[in-house]
Amino acid sequence: MKYVRFVLLVCFSLLCIGTFYYTLSYFEQRKPVRTPIKVIAQTGSIKEGLKTDFLAELLDLSVDNPKHLSTEEVEEILERSPLIKKVSASYLNSETLYVDYTLRHPVFALIDIENAALDLEGYLFPLNPYFTPKKLPELYLGLKEIILFGESLQGKEMALATELYHLLKGEINRIDLSHINESSLGKKEIVVVLELPNSSARHILRLSTKRYQEELHDYQALQSTVQGGDFIIDLRVSDLAYVTQLKDDTIYQK
Repeated sequence: MKYVRFVLLVCFSLLCIGTFYYTLSYFEQRKPVRTPIKVIAQTGSIKEGLKTDFLAELLDLSVDNPKHLSTEEVEEILERSPLIKKVSASYLNSETLYVDYTLRHPVFALIDIENAALDLEGYLFPLNPYFTPKKLPELYLGLKEIILFGESLQGKEMALATELYHLLKGEINRIDLSHINESSLGKKEIVVVLELPNSSARHILRLSTKRYQEELHDYQALQSTVQGGDFIIDLRVSDLAYVTQLKDDTIYQK
């Protein structure tokens, strides 16, 4: 009787071991093959806005370092770049990664920091060599602390810069908000430098921090009477405009 029990126990043990290895082998075969990425295909808001080699560098992919990444890993890595606003990744086949992304759109050149741009959401990112050189409105904030690429500027300065951008459109050469928090009313101001269309003339507007919208309407009414040169136009006093014509060699400094 003991012998029979022993044989049954051995058979049961062998059956369990066999079942375990069969199950393990089955799931190993079903496990997806993690083929290294060999090709990156891309689309975006701008045709090849970022070079494919740059995307590969961000993903740490190279001929010497082939590897597989899940789509979640790809999206997480690329979204860390200050240049990329949003991204979606998928696979066209086992070796071809497809990436669709939206670049941040530079609206201001932030001259507090070298080679820095801002979009309308206030995100800071590098300009060169990623964007085609073009004249951007300059924004000067008089920052006391350096901010890093990928960080977002919030607060009244960015809200004010965005509003002025929408109000004045393509005429803006520079917006200077470095004096909007001055305690002295004589120093507290918004300075906007405008380049007049179809002309090399500049108008430098000195605006108050509270009535600037109304003062811009006053400037539009006055604009046709101020022609033929560069002018400083101080509109901070209600119902008055102090107009000073600049000499040819006068340069506005921040």
